[in-house]
Amino acid sequence: MIETAIRALPGVVDASHWFDYEGKSRTYHSRLDVRLEDGATPDEAASVVRAIGAQQLPPRYQGDQTEVNIDRMTDSYYANWRFGRDVSREANSAHTWARVSAPGTQVGWRSRGIDVDKMNNAIGVAAGSEAEPHRATAAMRRIIQDFPELASNYWTVSTVHEESGFKNHSSLEPGWLHTDRPFRFPYSRPRFPSNGELEMWEWFLTDQPTPFFVEISVYDPPGKAGRTLDVAIYPPVGKQFTAAQATQLAERHLPYLAQPGAVVDYTIETRNGPVFEVFVGGCQEFWRDVLPESEAYARQYERC
Repeated sequence: MIETAIRALPGVVDASHWFDYEGKSRTYHSRLDVRLEDGATPDEAASVVRAIGAQQLPPRYQGDQTEVNIDRMTDSYYANWRFGRDVSREANSAHTWARVSAPGTQVGWRSRGIDVDKMNNAIGVAAGSEAEPHRATAAMRRIIQDFPELASNYWTVSTVHEESGFKNHSSLEPGWLHTDRPFRFPYSRPRFPSNGELEMWEWFLTDQPTPFFVEISVYDPPGKAGRTLDVAIYPPVGKQFTAAQATQLAERHLPYLAQPGAVVDYTIETRNGPVFEVFVGGCQEFWRDVLPESEAYARQYERC
């Protein structure tokens, strides 16, 4: 069994394997979940991927899909590929994933792409706590300094990992063409977040008049209507902003966002939709109505 072979590898604590055959489409799908020792080395992480890729399978499985999830401490690694193909790139990614982790943070690495020529890496660095965003930004700055070769990946900085849910944590991420998860496609080119973007994200999570979550999406090149950023503010889970709280937040945030050359789509939302929208430094799309609460700020900050 695959589990037995993986459990015998150095650094592995446990492994479980799931295998399914879909009769209608006649396809096979497998998933292996592996737990590594906290002190497992990069070489040991890579050897798990190589061992899975080396499994001998009957010819009828060729072209079907397998997934691998590896956990070490609070870090996670995911990859998927077609049965029978070379997995050297995924093994190298697992090796690097184990190298970049830092105490007090969470690194989530996703090597996405069943076919090797379409593969890309999406990497998330999380603080593990909404109250300590500086842990994530400090880890991200260390990665930028120590691993410049990793710049050509999609990077997200967050307080907790995205898998914990949507609109219940803060993040700095690439801009997306579609926001209906999970079907989203990156608009930004792969790159490290800039120091200015990291500073902005930290600013939003430090010394604010009322608690909130912030999602900053970066467009590179600029997105529709020339926007370079989306900044969305959400209330804590189970809460809603009062009109006074929304106004207080907007009056603190908008002067900060009104920097020369910046075009920012700024929104404050409840769980039921937007309550405040201002297009800072640019012009709203013609089909978007200006909300009554936003009118005075739109006149002040929009440039049409």
